Amino acid sequence: MELEKVFGRNGLIEKNLKSYEFREQQLEMAKAVSQAFEDSVHLIVEAGTGVGKSFAYLIPAIDFAISESERVVVSTNTISLQEQLIHKDIPFLSEILPYDFKAVLVKGRSNYLCLRRLHNLLSYERGLFDSKDEVEDLERIRQWSEKTKDGSLADLEPQPMQTVWSRVCAERDMCLGMNLCPYGKSCFYQRARNNIYNANILVVNHHLLFSDLSLKDNGTGYSVLPKYKYLVIDEAHNIENTATEHIGISISKYSMLYLMDSICNRDRKGGLFIRLGVPSLVGEVDSVRKEITTFFDKIEGWSSDEPSGVKRIHEKNFQENTLSVPLKKIESILTGLLPSAKNEEEEKEINAFIERCRKANEDIDCILSQLLDDHVYWVELSRDRIANVTLNAAPINVSVELSPNLFDKMNSVILTGATLSTNLSFDYLKNRIGIKDSRELLLGSPFDYAKQVKLYIPKKMPDPSDNEAFVSSAIEKIKYYISLTQGKAFVLFTSYKMMNDVYKSLISWFNEQGIKAFVQGEGMSRHTMLEEFKKDINSVLFGTSSFWEGVDVQGEALSNVIVVRLPFSVPTHPVIEARIEDIENKGGNPFMEYNLPEAIIRLKQGFGRLIRTKNDTGIVVILDPRIKTKYYGKYFLNSLPKCEVIFQ
Repeated sequence: MELEKVFGRNGLIEKNLKSYEFREQQLEMAKAVSQAFEDSVHLIVEAGTGVGKSFAYLIPAIDFAISESERVVVSTNTISLQEQLIHKDIPFLSEILPYDFKAVLVKGRSNYLCLRRLHNLLSYERGLFDSKDEVEDLERIRQWSEKTKDGSLADLEPQPMQTVWSRVCAERDMCLGMNLCPYGKSCFYQRARNNIYNANILVVNHHLLFSDLSLKDNGTGYSVLPKYKYLVIDEAHNIENTATEHIGISISKYSMLYLMDSICNRDRKGGLFIRLGVPSLVGEVDSVRKEITTFFDKIEGWSSDEPSGVKRIHEKNFQENTLSVPLKKIESILTGLLPSAKNEEEEKEINAFIERCRKANEDIDCILSQLLDDHVYWVELSRDRIANVTLNAAPINVSVELSPNLFDKMNSVILTGATLSTNLSFDYLKNRIGIKDSRELLLGSPFDYAKQVKLYIPKKMPDPSDNEAFVSSAIEKIKYYISLTQGKAFVLFTSYKMMNDVYKSLISWFNEQGIKAFVQGEGMSRHTMLEEFKKDINSVLFGTSSFWEGVDVQGEALSNVIVVRLPFSVPTHPVIEARIEDIENKGGNPFMEYNLPEAIIRLKQGFGRLIRTKNDTGIVVILDPRIKTKYYGKYFLNSLPKCEVIFQ
């Protein structure tokens, strides 16, 4: 395919898309992606906001998949980008490109309804649910199951409670397979799987990508995705953290109690033992449930002196695995039930619970004994709606996993995003994720930042180390800069506490000014809050981590982005702490090699919220004085788009 005839002036896209404008950067990126696929090499390409990255990788990917009879996987981090690809970009390309192709959105198994599990729940275990909301959700799922076409959770609105959905969704170890299952011919998940194998382009999210990689790496014989050798990872700045999460181990009090409830519900109204007609064994599960509560309560007591609720485990066997014997006893009881299984369905379910108990025991042992080298171990307390205690283990350096299991196995991986470089270099990204040999392309944005943006850096701000003085001054500066733009602002924080303290101090001022203010974490979902913010053009939104990226507010509604502090990670989180120690142990400089580049990428993300189209204008304000008082401030400034900087 001649890409100039697609992307160029009077080309295929321009003829069919009124809003399209030719961008040299987009064509250059498309050529680089196409060549990387042809040559079977890896490519890292940073393309600034407005380049039109999705077309620049989708069109070469589709062309290559069709011409070479290959499958290309496209992975994104956010749902919003996934929806843009599936519902907007790909349908448009299917209309204008000169050949037929098939693109499919791939979802994990648990996103699909299992008709057999639903039938069993309705027939034998309605009593599992006590609350009116749960009972209503179950009935709603039953009605929906009779009319849904794809059986996907996304098709069910409003979303049911997780406690209900987890009882009826498809699960790998509970699946009887097409031939044995009485609902095999109607199976929503199998239908989706068949669709996947016939597709040229598979769109996934990073979580599913790394879940699939983790399954293959564990030698389970299972996989989420069919075989592929060509991969595009968009929003690639996130892959270290996503991979860390999925390659690691987590086991919680809630997950263990849920497992026991599945074997036998605490009110004896359902569960495997009741269905199999062995109520005499219920007492054994009750006993294990008490052991689980005692075990995790001890861990909670050990870690409760940490205000953040996150405490690193330094010592091996800091707690005895008192669950080992009780879990083995449940395994033994379940094994004893196998000969009396009435059919293959019962046998499959008993074996699934045996394996779940075995795996839970193995994971607890692994974390307490710290069996995995080069991993960090920690406890996390959740004080949300459901109090929970979680034991965690994660690799300190995911490059050790990704280099052999992803990059070495793929013919071509395209890493792209708007914020992959620091100080005009990809070294940070390459070192963190283990990609060795790759082509590199650093493309700017077609936007004229010099005309569209002014960057304000206030003088005489106290150093953030003097928290009280800094917060007090920040409150006054926030008032001033919000007044300049009459609202229309994001105020981005790095901590919930500071965000809430500042917000509370400004409530009466907002009321006096007639400005509506939204604050993250006050019951409104992120999506709803964004929609309300867009509707009220003079409103202000206070946000932390999730609002620094993946948020697209075009036009006048967002004319001001205030960054309160430079977004350095909390150095005391066990994963961050372990990464820093790892760099030190290898003779490196953790600040320059990790803390600083990570914060630069985060700041670029926050800065990027302001200008989303060529017509957007506004100001970015950085209240943190370290950007001008510290030697590393220049690295932040050099990494931002070139615009007018005003020291006030």
